[in-house]
Amino acid sequence: MSLLERTTDEPTNEDRANRIDTVMQAYCLTLEGRDFDGDEDDVKDLLTDLMHFCERMEIDFEENLRVARNNYNHERLAEHGDTGQLGCPVCGCFLEVTCTDTLLGIDRKLYDCQECDETFIRELNSPDSPLQRAVKCVGCGNMISQASTRILYQRDDYAHFIGECCWDERLRD
Repeated sequence: MSLLERTTDEPTNEDRANRIDTVMQAYCLTLEGRDFDGDEDDVKDLLTDLMHFCERMEIDFEENLRVARNNYNHERLAEHGDTGQLGCPVCGCFLEVTCTDTLLGIDRKLYDCQECDETFIRELNSPDSPLQRAVKCVGCGNMISQASTRILYQRDDYAHFIGECCWDERLRD
C-alpha cells in the first residue's frame, strides 16, 4: 500500500477537532452541567483525569502521548501535502522516530514501524545515509544496522546477531 493510498480515507484535521469538541462538551456537562466555552482549565482537567484513567487501566500515558504527538505532526503536514516522514520499506506505513542517539561516534535516528514492528536506522553524519534495517546486538544490547552484523546463532527463521561493536570481545571469551 502506498503512502498516498493510506491517507486518502483519513478524516480531515477539522473533522478530528470537531470530534473532540463533542467530547469536551460532554466532559463539561459531567463536570459542572455547563457547555464547553474554550476554557483551557477544562482541557487541563480532562488531561489530568485521562492520566488517572490510564493509571487505573495500566495504560502507559507518556508512551501514548509520544505517539499522539508524532501522529499529530504527521497529520498537520499531510494535510498540506508534505508527510515529512519516511515510509516503512516493508509495509509502506509511516515510520515513527523513537530516539536519536550516538553509537561509536555516529549520530543516528531509530525509527519504528507500528504496523510490522520492524526497526530501522539512519545515520545522521552523512546527509545521504540510507535507511537500514536494525537488529539488537546480543553482546551490548544496542540497536545496530543489520548490514554491519554477523549471525551468532540461527535456528529456522530466528537469528541472534552480534555487531562489530562486540565481535572481538566475544572471540576472547
